[in-house]
Amino acid sequence: MDEREEKKVIKYSGMSAEESGNNVKQLPAGAYVAQILDAKVEGNEPDQRLVVYLEIYEGPFKGWYMQKYNAQKERGSNYEVRYKGILRIRIPNPDNKNAMYPESDQRRFNDMIAKLQNSNPNTVFFTENGFDETLMKGKLIGISVADDEYNGNRFTKPVRFENVDDVRNGTVNPIRPREPEPAPAPVMDQTSGMQVVTEKLPWDDRPY
Repeated sequence: MDEREEKKVIKYSGMSAEESGNNVKQLPAGAYVAQILDAKVEGNEPDQRLVVYLEIYEGPFKGWYMQKYNAQKERGSNYEVRYKGILRIRIPNPDNKNAMYPESDQRRFNDMIAKLQNSNPNTVFFTENGFDETLMKGKLIGISVADDEYNGNRFTKPVRFENVDDVRNGTVNPIRPREPEPAPAPVMDQTSGMQVVTEKLPWDDRPY
């Protein structure tokens, strides 16, 4: 550039050394008071799940999930934009052969109902036909949000219901993040002291 050429500057009257305050990309793990936006059943009997759509209702992260969802839509993405404030619970059914832990499924579902009742004492979630998920809409519930990982990507997600009063009182026990499985110790040759290759190699499947 010619030294005599006038250097251009960015003319922006609002310039100041201030951070945007939007550096938090994930909802921090912890307990929150949430509102149930909707609830529906997905899948076919006997393997069905109750899908609960949640939004943070109180505190500094109020409205978090919808804000992030709308921001992704406005920004555009190469991936499908999905609402992240969702908790899925398997509906217990003795005929479900896909349920690996049916007793655990039953306890979790009963625990959810109990915490719904405790958090909304003036609402009855049962009708003559059984539990009615449509009555959950608009109600408050506590949720625990925990760290998780998938394909090397770390994120947080709702994993458990809590009593609203326990969340407000700060008495919810935090959920510890899952620890990665330790790598197996290498097999060593006692004579040479060298590591022995035990995994299957690409050429082991050749017929010759």
